Amino acid sequence: MRVDRGRLNWGIFLIVLGAVPLAYHQGALSASALSEAWRLWPLVIVGLGLAFVLSRTPAFFVGGVVVAVCLGLVFGSALAVGPNVGCGSDGGNSRSVSQSGSFQGGTSVQLDLQCGSATVTTSTDGLWHVDASNSGGNTPNVTSQANRLQITSFTNHGWSFGQGKDNWQVRLPAGSNIDLTSSLDMGDATFNLAAAQLSTARFNLNLGTLHVDLTGAQVGSLNVATNLGSAYITLGDASDLTGHLETNLGSLAVCVPADLGVSVTSSDSLASSDFAEAGFVRNGNAWQTTNYLVAAHRATLTVDTSLGSVKFKHAGGC
Repeated sequence: MRVDRGRLNWGIFLIVLGAVPLAYHQGALSASALSEAWRLWPLVIVGLGLAFVLSRTPAFFVGGVVVAVCLGLVFGSALAVGPNVGCGSDGGNSRSVSQSGSFQGGTSVQLDLQCGSATVTTSTDGLWHVDASNSGGNTPNVTSQANRLQITSFTNHGWSFGQGKDNWQVRLPAGSNIDLTSSLDMGDATFNLAAAQLSTARFNLNLGTLHVDLTGAQVGSLNVATNLGSAYITLGDASDLTGHLETNLGSLAVCVPADLGVSVTSSDSLASSDFAEAGFVRNGNAWQTTNYLVAAHRATLTVDTSLGSVKFKHAGGC
């Protein structure tokens, strides 16, 4: 049997790339161990050397496998815990800001986080609350108006290697109609948006980890884009929604409630997906849950995957 080295190496790379974040979030690998994965880079040179030495032998594929495994480990570790490159040291000069207020009518909320972590939940007092700190002495920017809230990491004409790490705790009022946009670069963010009313929800992730739980939320439109990151999305079953999910060199896991009907139109390039294994059935160009036509609420999604993986799971197995 003839071995296609290109497909073999890409397959191994993608398997390791997805397996490392999965093992981390299941508790099989520690953050401290993964943070040292970049030190394996010399294996790339070793693999290239093996490729030359073994090029005319039956073991010609070994060098490529070594390179694929090494790169999968390095990039998979970055997906799982983030590299923290460019965040700088803590500096022992932490600064924080604490604000709260109310919205009037339809509201735009924009969160732009560089280096750090954020937790976003809902409040029941009709007010928004922001508690944000930075370990490098650079106070995060909070700008608010009657119908707008924006929180951004401190920047000084672009990326600053001493900007420190942010830690945001944000609560949004459950009764307000919100257009939510979040951009996350080199960090981790968790959104637990129970009872939120979101006309649109947009999440853009670059090199980090994103968890979004929409259980109990009213959502009209959902957009998630990940680049070299891991995203975990739990859909809600309280409203109909349309959405577009995109991942490039990353992984995307979607948890589907049992009562929600879901239809997915997918396109991929050098990617893996598991629609059939998740219980979806093919209907023309779409994959659909068996209850799609009779469900009280439905989600109609398009999914684009390039050099990554997409996995759908039903509640209880997420």
